[in-house]
Amino acid sequence: MSSATDRLSTATGRIDQSLQPLADVYNRLFGDYFGEMNGLQFVLIFGTAAALLTAPFWGNFGLVRAMTVAAIWAIFAMSWDIQSGYTGYISFGHSVLSGAAGYTTAMLIHNVNPELSMMITIPVSILAALVVGLLVALPSLRLTGPYFSLITFVSVLIFYRLIPSFSQYTGGETGIQSVEVFTYDPFARYYYMIIPMFLIAIVLTLIARSNIGLILMSIRENEAAVNAAGINATKFKIFSFALSSIPMGIGGVLLVHFGGGVDPTTFIVVDRSIEMIAIAVLGGMSSILGPLGGAFFLVVLRDYVLTEIAGFPSPIRWTVFWGLVLVVLVFVRDGLFRKLWHGLDRFGGDRR
Repeated sequence: MSSATDRLSTATGRIDQSLQPLADVYNRLFGDYFGEMNGLQFVLIFGTAAALLTAPFWGNFGLVRAMTVAAIWAIFAMSWDIQSGYTGYISFGHSVLSGAAGYTTAMLIHNVNPELSMMITIPVSILAALVVGLLVALPSLRLTGPYFSLITFVSVLIFYRLIPSFSQYTGGETGIQSVEVFTYDPFARYYYMIIPMFLIAIVLTLIARSNIGLILMSIRENEAAVNAAGINATKFKIFSFALSSIPMGIGGVLLVHFGGGVDPTTFIVVDRSIEMIAIAVLGGMSSILGPLGGAFFLVVLRDYVLTEIAGFPSPIRWTVFWGLVLVVLVFVRDGLFRKLWHGLDRFGGDRR
């Protein structure tokens, strides 16, 4: 066993050395902003990015559709992670934020003007998500532990119950199904989702590696020490929630224009928030790219591998989904992709 490990280490070390010149160029240009990489990590990041950007050229219809959905879930999971993963304040209410954006888009088109330009509906919908995020954050983030999580959980229940009460505007239980989709071309639609996902990943990574990200992680580790240092922890917690509301709103808008409609069970249920948490946990919380990897791994597994290749019915697919999350929680608490990243450090040389 030891001999096999030594051979693997030697082989990966040689690969890393051959790729290190490329990684060194990246490190000189971008290392201060995104973190340094060794050769193996460089190939993992840029090889994955290249595969995602070229997926319509090598993937079939079912795979591309699953990856399109995965891109939306990656946005949701990364958005949740910048708030809950970094501060340690676990939110069960983030589906409200995407729901606020999705419903705002649908209601503007359905109730105001069906010809209303996306240049108006999209920014207004993202603003709605931000406003709702602040309404949830301002009272809840003054509390800690389970009390915060409980308030975010209740916010989903309140929002869900409000939808039928204003059915003349929201469409009630059936929702609004008259929203224009971006395009019916499945491959073009993929890029409508994947490009915003990459941009959001870049921005959130920059923030996470800045002093703001350091403060958020310090809040998770010892909030009292942060306050004792003269930093207003509550202000930064509210900022992180508001920050996460913006990409959540973008994801909500993308989802409503992807499916052509909105309804409570798609957007405003606790299940959606729990799925975001599961994806972030599987990929690796407080890492931004971990939730992104977790989204593609889980969604493609569930919606393509288990559905189109294996042909499993829905109950089995969801059993595998949650069973895998449970296994990761028990045995790989750092998440699969964080574990992989640190493993590449070990085999290729630690440069972070």
